[in-house]
Amino acid sequence: MSFYRRANLLLVLFFVFQSCETIPFLQDSLNGKGSFSSAIPQVEGASAKRDRYEFIGKEIIISSDHPLASQAGMEVWKQGGNVVDVFAASSFAISVLRPHSTGLLGGGFAIVHLPAKGKWAYDFRERSPKKGTSSFYLNPDGTVISGKTLKGAYSAGVPGTVQGILQIQKQHGKLPLNVVMAPAFRYAKNGFSVYGDLALAVSKTWPDMNPAMKKVFGIDNRAIREGELLIQEDLAKTLERIVENAEKEFLEGETVKLVSNYYSEYENFITEDDFKNYQVRTTEPLQSSVWGYTILTMPPPSSGVHLITMMNLYSEMQKRNTFPSGNVGEIIRITEAMRVSYRDRAELGGDPGFTNVPVSKLLSASYAKDETNEIEKKVVSGSWPVPKEEIKKPEAYNTTHISILDKDGNAVSTTQSINGIFGAVQMVPGTGLVLNNTMDDFAILPGVPNLYGLVGSKANAIEPGKTPLSSMSPSILLDGTGKTKLVIGAPGGSQIPTSIFNTLYRYLVQKESLYESVSYPRIHHQFQPDRVFLDPEIKESFPQSELPFYQVQYIRHRAKVFAVTREGDRLIGVSDPKGEGVPLGF
Repeated sequence: MSFYRRANLLLVLFFVFQSCETIPFLQDSLNGKGSFSSAIPQVEGASAKRDRYEFIGKEIIISSDHPLASQAGMEVWKQGGNVVDVFAASSFAISVLRPHSTGLLGGGFAIVHLPAKGKWAYDFRERSPKKGTSSFYLNPDGTVISGKTLKGAYSAGVPGTVQGILQIQKQHGKLPLNVVMAPAFRYAKNGFSVYGDLALAVSKTWPDMNPAMKKVFGIDNRAIREGELLIQEDLAKTLERIVENAEKEFLEGETVKLVSNYYSEYENFITEDDFKNYQVRTTEPLQSSVWGYTILTMPPPSSGVHLITMMNLYSEMQKRNTFPSGNVGEIIRITEAMRVSYRDRAELGGDPGFTNVPVSKLLSASYAKDETNEIEKKVVSGSWPVPKEEIKKPEAYNTTHISILDKDGNAVSTTQSINGIFGAVQMVPGTGLVLNNTMDDFAILPGVPNLYGLVGSKANAIEPGKTPLSSMSPSILLDGTGKTKLVIGAPGGSQIPTSIFNTLYRYLVQKESLYESVSYPRIHHQFQPDRVFLDPEIKESFPQSELPFYQVQYIRHRAKVFAVTREGDRLIGVSDPKGEGVPLGF
């Protein structure tokens, strides 16, 4: 592609999302230090999309869910920051840019791998407040109070996003906090152009918003629209206080006092003491050998262990010659690996500080063999359960993910969320911050599905100080020499682990390019409902008649994968074409 066509593509791409923001670092891309893969940008289709969603460089690449979040990371990199500074800058920025997906009153996970220093797993997920108990969400007769964990003040857990980002940046970053947070502050204060996904989210939730939230996301008493400028003045002031007070702001600062004051009208459900007692949990990543690589992922209450189980089961089934040949056999292997893994998640998943999650057993070779034996019996005998017609509960897709990798193998994989679209759909007045609705990630009662149709057991029951089970599974893969090969993760509720699996399967097993692996149609099964979900493009290859042993639903998978890989001396970043984000780098 010529310089002028490449420049035109970049200008068109960012003009849509910008509001008077400069992009000085993109000049390096235009000067040949990085490049979008060649295609014909005027032609709409796969090749044109690839120009936008794939970036190739040599120094560093970030893949995120909004162009300005990627820009924020590259801005601090150019000022001498490292991958952790990039992580912090883009994390604060994405909370401004995608308030319906994540925010500073949310939570998340991060895997940090710095080859010269070590590797860490950070859990800064929301926790149940001191008053959070299962009985609080039940009627006197023991039935679930409808909607109490889904919307409103009582659906929120004690947030950890700010505490997590600040701790990680303080431990491993290089730049001053004011430099790292400057892009996020600018986006909040100066505003940015509302894009389609955000406009749709505002429109959908507008009737449920409290007055403080409508003031921010409305113009002339109606929902803000695509193309209009979103300015978040209170959020900018909150960011200023974080710069000034650092971690103290979410311990005893004005923001905490404003949250506590809000909850004075809601039985003091979340208090200042809940913030003071909050602690980021730092552990070793969960590590295992899969498909010729070493995977570093989040331990429970993440679903990283179930992602690994999925991969191990597929590998074990691949060794058996009793499965049908061809693609139907592959569908069976993949689906059954997913079914077993999500069954384990439902029955065993929870906060390891409150329940025993048998990680070693689930990752063992003997477990994979035993489970494959049971699957094999079903395949050989043909004694499949009779598929039941089930109504698929609509899902809300949200959350966000950022993947970062530099030439020295330093990497961060982080997934952050406020759970449902706009979380609790309540803004704390004076903060510009939207409450999460992460209490819905607990199992209110065993077998009662949550927002995403996922069920849980007593292991994931609501208890004070407890972290709910999560689908988020940020991961980093190392090759046989110990070098960082791939950084990957996804938003998308219950589809997160399977979307990561689908991508790794295409990239590592089927040897597709990273772009093709991320954008390829996906398979999803989550145990309950007992149904396999296939992207519509798969329908011609796998009609229901070819898969009579499953209840099949063809539906668009909306989970989005963000990944960066190393191939030789090149770094390749891909942002899922389903979303608005782009990868950037040098």
